[in-house]
Amino acid sequence: MKSKITRRNALQALGLGTLGASVLPLACTNPKTEPLQAKTPILRFAHVTDMHIEPGVGAEEGVKRCFDHILSKEQPIDFFVNGGDLIMDALGKDEAETEAQWAVWRKIRAAHPDLKIYHCIGNHDVWGKTPHEEPFPGKAWVMREHAMEMPYYTFESKGWHFIVLDSTHKKEDGTWYTAKLDTAQAAWLEQTLQSIPAEKPILIVSHIPILGATPFLDGNNAETGNWIVPGAWMHIDAKPLINLFFKHKNVKACISGHIHLVESLLYQNIHYHCSGAVSGNWWSDEPYENTNKGYGLFELYEDGSHTFKYVQFDNPI
Repeated sequence: MKSKITRRNALQALGLGTLGASVLPLACTNPKTEPLQAKTPILRFAHVTDMHIEPGVGAEEGVKRCFDHILSKEQPIDFFVNGGDLIMDALGKDEAETEAQWAVWRKIRAAHPDLKIYHCIGNHDVWGKTPHEEPFPGKAWVMREHAMEMPYYTFESKGWHFIVLDSTHKKEDGTWYTAKLDTAQAAWLEQTLQSIPAEKPILIVSHIPILGATPFLDGNNAETGNWIVPGAWMHIDAKPLINLFFKHKNVKACISGHIHLVESLLYQNIHYHCSGAVSGNWWSDEPYENTNKGYGLFELYEDGSHTFKYVQFDNPI
């Protein structure tokens, strides 16, 4: 029997799924009594996270199928959000191996030159052998690939404000990685939230979940007799971030990837969504913890509400 692929082993990728699509139930937040079906979204975007691209595992064909499905089967979207872990892994790879992975992404991008994509940095996008003299060591390469001036940033679209965070940072011993904001980014986030008008809804993007239940289920995290969630699975600064968001009632949703599982959690009137993974079980033909390859589709409304659905693009209906 083929062994199950988990995050803790070598992330081997085998085979391809069958073509088709299925949709998991819709998650909604609607502060008004008006039925959601009677409203029209002002903004629609696709959250494509954890593509884990590298040569030879079917990733190039799989990502193209995902993009083609979104463009041909969904209603028109305004943009894509890449949730991070775009390449399979750069942390432990040399320059040639890392370049080979990014070369596949460039081919995919060339096939879809007109797509508007906002990028978030994932832990596997960080190059562990980067020269220390470079700005943003570890992240300079991925920032060049995506033409990013900073590893975290903000943008607006159709009345919504988006904040893209950088979750991946070195641990105190200097090794990669733990999930948190560094001091400068935390101060920037607080200032940014203060500067946004209270009536403007906010959606926050991070690669690693700020808060969630799925990190408890990723691996045997209760084997010691206690729940132990690694600091690389969920933000270790979740409590101060949640307390900060509590002061800003216009923070409506936080979206992430990283876990390869699908989740919608509501806490203190903020929805925390985890959008599975385009690569599923790292391009295996088996699901990861019963979760297949897919993408998140978000519809945003003028009143600050939204919907989320997970579309399993590479599986039979």
